[in-house]
Amino acid sequence: MKSSRRFVRLIQLASILTLYASAAFSQDLKELDSTAKGRIELARASIVTVKMLDERNETISQAEGFVIRKDLIATDLEIDKNSRLQVTFAMEAGAIRVISSGNYFLPYVLVDTQADISPLSLGDSERVAVNDPVYMLSESGTIVGGRITGSTTIKNTRAFLMSLPINGNDKGAPVFDRHGEVIGIATKSPDVQSAGLAWPSQLLATLKHLGEPGVGAGRGEGPQFGVGAAPSNTDNSTVSRVDTKPVPLSRPTPRYTESARANGIQDSVLVRVLVGEDGNVKSVRVVRGLPDGLTEEAITAARQIKFKPAMRDGKPVPFWVGLEINFNIR
Repeated sequence: MKSSRRFVRLIQLASILTLYASAAFSQDLKELDSTAKGRIELARASIVTVKMLDERNETISQAEGFVIRKDLIATDLEIDKNSRLQVTFAMEAGAIRVISSGNYFLPYVLVDTQADISPLSLGDSERVAVNDPVYMLSESGTIVGGRITGSTTIKNTRAFLMSLPINGNDKGAPVFDRHGEVIGIATKSPDVQSAGLAWPSQLLATLKHLGEPGVGAGRGEGPQFGVGAAPSNTDNSTVSRVDTKPVPLSRPTPRYTESARANGIQDSVLVRVLVGEDGNVKSVRVVRGLPDGLTEEAITAARQIKFKPAMRDGKPVPFWVGLEINFNIR
């Protein structure tokens, strides 16, 4: 009798939780207007499956990914260069020819240009706040909704916490805001908890500039500076489009701290800087830092860089750009 009552209570509790989840899910979707919903549904055409294959063409691991540039796919698959990659669109049969792959703040795959595929539009992850609604596409293609529950730092990089759980099939998928823009890329929690995580679109925006002059995936020797457009210009004094972007004219060497040397820290600091009309750096924002004082040294070095300012209609204008400052023990 007691076991029967306990079973009934469990059923009642499960029913309540299901109703609560359904109500929360419905409320999340109510904040999605028809335009944003249509944008997310169309995004399915730009989502791919990335598989890592062994010598017998058997799948070792896989993740989703999506087109952020006609020849560039962002993913969350840890890529082993000794393995073969297979990339296929979720809505089409047949593989896409892979040119190369690597990791530039995020894993990426360069492919043959897909002229008929639209890269997904990136939103501003800096404006994302707790309790904001977020959306993803399920394996069946339906839209599922959740909320931003907080943020965390993993390997010196900020990530969003979401009420949407991420499994092996979801990682690498785009995460959308209420406007249907991508504000992150889904990743699994390193401690294998049910909480979903997403790397911010700031990293995706930086990845988009892979291959441009001054931007490369290799660390090289000593500090390097890579310039790319910021994810968005949140300062009202800046413009969002320019004819030419800022170009660094000087490359000061950041100081390598003794504590970082003693601990063998070798990696890069990613910052965004506001380049003024006079070519001087007016503001620095850290996207990804390093311990042992290297973040502070990177900020100091970034402030000392002199730029040729961005130009629009023949006039210098303020503009945000991304900088990668590498630290390597030599």
